[in-house]
Amino acid sequence: MPAVSSPVGVCIRCLMLVVFFSSSANADRLDAPALKTPRATSGLLLDIAKAGDRLVAVGDQGVILLSDTQGRQWQQADVPTSVMLTAVTFVTDSIGWAVGHDGVLLRTSDAGLNWRVVMTGNELNALQVEQFQRLIDAGGDSAMPELAVDELSYYLDDAIVAQEDGPSLPLLNVFFSDSDHGFVMGAYGLLIATQDGGDSWKVLSHRVPNPDRFHLNAMTGDAHYLYLAGEAGILYRSGDQGEHWEALDSPYEGSFFDINVYRGEVLLAGLRGHLFTSPDQGITWGQVAIDTPSTLSAVASRDNQSLLIAGQGGSVLLGEQSHRLQLLNQSDRRGWSAAVPVKNGWVLVGEKGVKLIDRLGEAISLHASEQKGIAMRAQP
Repeated sequence: MPAVSSPVGVCIRCLMLVVFFSSSANADRLDAPALKTPRATSGLLLDIAKAGDRLVAVGDQGVILLSDTQGRQWQQADVPTSVMLTAVTFVTDSIGWAVGHDGVLLRTSDAGLNWRVVMTGNELNALQVEQFQRLIDAGGDSAMPELAVDELSYYLDDAIVAQEDGPSLPLLNVFFSDSDHGFVMGAYGLLIATQDGGDSWKVLSHRVPNPDRFHLNAMTGDAHYLYLAGEAGILYRSGDQGEHWEALDSPYEGSFFDINVYRGEVLLAGLRGHLFTSPDQGITWGQVAIDTPSTLSAVASRDNQSLLIAGQGGSVLLGEQSHRLQLLNQSDRRGWSAAVPVKNGWVLVGEKGVKLIDRLGEAISLHASEQKGIAMRAQP
């Protein structure tokens, strides 16, 4: 899927998938620590999460930024790799995970200040080869007796080719339903999972009915199901913590980039301003009419009291109800990839760094000492 520059901005999620075709030529980035720069807050950032009261944002060239001031000031974390990081999540106030290109999986235990590499594409490729060979030797996957051994052989062949090519597969998102159960999604239908808080991982790609190996972009969950969405309108849910997945009837054939739950409804955001809601856990869907054709990349909420949808071309929608969202007039046309609520508003991240808006959507004015982009604090 090509990334196209246009008056409404660059599709950041598309960019995540395009850059990786050349990332394998820069394998040394796996072992090169991220450079620290005062311009990090104005570079490409792809995701943001909360670690207690701290904000943690991740982006290009291994940059991870931390803010303890509601997004007004930032410092750069120590990161042992400089590949593009695509997603971040925290399972406690201190323990967090980040993923990126070349199969990189990172973990922090100090609220994002320091990170260690848990896995790269080399270990990921080896994991896939070992697991699919073991399943074939056992005569199949006992959890999926309907899956033919021949089909597993195709997965093994692909894993062997990937191993020969090196650590080039991009990881696109990470989701934990609780502190033990976590999932990492990637290009070409990759899905791996942990049931022990990340101490070990197993491949679940073959358990998702995704014969075309479309990219898996986002996951969320409620009290009953996990939901998984991705490229070309693919949509799934699981009622057993990801062990098995069923395909849902999709309301759209274009790609979805985020999925979330708000006031009991499942929300799907995707290409060309397509936003859908389901009141019955993904069985039926209704489209939300919004006043933008721009791709929607992020769905964020504040304690089920307010909802923010952000995307390309500066698109930001805000409201208390999913069917009554107001398109905000933004002074810039930056594309946004993620957002989180803070005490007095929202923090957005995207193609040109960080932006703060208040609860009504107005840009927050910073003091003079905070106005060089958004200030980078001196390193401790």
